[in-house]
Amino acid sequence: MHRGRFIFVAALMLAAATARAAAPPLISTQFSMANAANIPTAWQLNGTASLELLLGSATPDIDLALTHNVAGEGGNAWSQMQFPLPPSFTMWADVNVDFHPAANESQTCPADGFAMAFADGKAKSIGGTGGSMGLYGAADINSLIAFETNTWYGNAPGSLKDCSTGNNVTFEFSAITGTKEARNMGGTAAKGGAYIGQTVVPPNLNGKIINGGWYRYQWDVDTTTGHMDAFITGLDDSNKTVQNEKLADVTLAATAPKAPAMGRFGIAAGTGGGAQGVHVRQIVVVSPSVVTAQPPPTAGQ
Repeated sequence: MHRGRFIFVAALMLAAATARAAAPPLISTQFSMANAANIPTAWQLNGTASLELLLGSATPDIDLALTHNVAGEGGNAWSQMQFPLPPSFTMWADVNVDFHPAANESQTCPADGFAMAFADGKAKSIGGTGGSMGLYGAADINSLIAFETNTWYGNAPGSLKDCSTGNNVTFEFSAITGTKEARNMGGTAAKGGAYIGQTVVPPNLNGKIINGGWYRYQWDVDTTTGHMDAFITGLDDSNKTVQNEKLADVTLAATAPKAPAMGRFGIAAGTGGGAQGVHVRQIVVVSPSVVTAQPPPTAGQ
């Protein structure tokens, strides 16, 4: 009995020591302003990105709006601080994509998507609108890696080129160096580029990404092996059955472009002829990367 108690106490002490030894997040920000210790002062907002106040609920909600259901937008947020490229990292972003075009907009299909990125640009770097999503085409970005959620039906493969079904959302990765971030179709794990390892939305999420509420996107990167993967977790009562579901993964070949040695973490989105709103509630980045089954964190915890 005493030996059992000793083992139990020792285990608790070891767990506490491990928790104390864990490295703090590289970034922990709540754009909702819910935690005064994690307000978004560490971020530079560019293009159409802005903090927005959403009325109509018991408690006014604040988030980072990258696009606003208006055509021809491009917005991003970059960390003010630069970071040496970690051997591995995990980046989470809580994102809500909605499609409610403004009264003067005639779009019938959403576009274009959003991307979580690590790039070597300046805090004020801004890419183009539309498919460039406020990320690609920035003159002062020479190298980046990214995980992209693409909502434009024209980029979906085969029979999914129809936005009426809602299942045309795709997921892919980018690894680009030396091209001023030109975003071209058909990148490969061996040569890099964009649209690497493109996958379609899982069947259980058909029609549920856009206007489907808040989701937590998890992007894992191992810079020593070139492996990247991405997961999704539902945060609302309507989508919480989705927990740590895998969206995509790829292992870049040794010949593919490398991630920048120094860079900033960021999130970007754009609209073109089609529109959508992309809203971000929090971003957390940790290094080293976490195991898949580990519960996603909440900023400030």
